[in-house]
Amino acid sequence: MARKKPEKEVERVLFTFAEAQEFLRVSHQTLYKLIEEGLPSHKIRNKRMFLKEDLIKWIKEH
Repeated sequence: MARKKPEKEVERVLFTFAEAQEFLRVSHQTLYKLIEEGLPSHKIRNKRMFLKEDLIKWIKEH
């Protein structure tokens, strides 16, 4: 039996480091600098992850 395709794509709410770089359109070094300046991020199994909602809020506040 074939799987049914989802009706609409699921929106990503959690970004990897590289995805956050792309979303914010910043370099690797700039993203680290933003983290040092208070950009919210979460470490999950030694990987730095970012909530999309946090990134949008950060952009609006800065």
